[in-house]
Amino acid sequence: MRESRLFIILISLVMGLAGCSKETMIGEYVDRCAVRLDIDWGPCGIDPDGMTALFYPVDGGEPSRFLTNTVTGDEVRLRKGIYNVVVFNQAAEEYSYLTIEGQDQYSTLRIVMKTTDSDWYTPTEGERLIYDPEPLAVATLEGFEVTQEMVRANLKEGKEFSLACRPEKVIFTTHLSLEIKGLHNMRTARGSIKGMADTYWIADRKTGSSVATQLVDFSEKTFHENSTTDGILSGSYLTLGRPNVTSKATDEISNLLTLSILLVDNRTVITKQYDIAPRAAINNETKEVEVVLGTKIDLDKDCLLYTSPS
Repeated sequence: MRESRLFIILISLVMGLAGCSKETMIGEYVDRCAVRLDIDWGPCGIDPDGMTALFYPVDGGEPSRFLTNTVTGDEVRLRKGIYNVVVFNQAAEEYSYLTIEGQDQYSTLRIVMKTTDSDWYTPTEGERLIYDPEPLAVATLEGFEVTQEMVRANLKEGKEFSLACRPEKVIFTTHLSLEIKGLHNMRTARGSIKGMADTYWIADRKTGSSVATQLVDFSEKTFHENSTTDGILSGSYLTLGRPNVTSKATDEISNLLTLSILLVDNRTVITKQYDIAPRAAINNETKEVEVVLGTKIDLDKDCLLYTSPS
């Protein structure tokens, strides 16, 4: 009999603990509203395999951070409040050439290019080198409100709510081209561009005042039709902001491209400089920039100048 009473007591305790656990699980969401994230990635041209959604309460407090591999249609659960919302592709930790800093507050959230090293360019004291960042698109939505009525309707009636936004690319692709006579004399070419923005403030939707030197690869040679000697040298780079528009500091430094061409003798280097800002044709919808470097280089002539007599 005593054993029977002990067994009943134990069963009651287990059922009581199970009941508390169930109430705790339900209680996690009794003050929250399920919101579906309808994200349209099509216009930005990026096909992500993951995304980050940040919700900043406008009255302060800790932001809510959601990471998901479902890039549209996933649900988040939010408490009553008004939020500033930020959505971007991938997780912040997945980027190699940039960082997402200041995530604690909406006003401090920013994209910062990482400093890179170079085996051919030696920076001056205080000069930062940057390289092509990965594709990045961002959407912001200020003042998204979750009301108590929404929470109640979602929990009791199963009513659905959604948040729709369309991320836009914040990375510009700049294409550089230069006509060269005697292109067949070139072995390799590379460049550096001073005065490029290295920070983008997400809430303000603009680049910051700090600048860095961008390294550029010129990897494509296209010979003219019916010519094996003359053609076009092309290169491209990815940047946070279009040239010469972000700040007074950028205006003062300008966007000076230094192009270094190594000739086929693997010894002679031809150096040319161009201010790319006045030559830039910018498409803000596609985030594409075309820069035609107007001065034609004659490598045939340069080869003669730099060739030592035998």
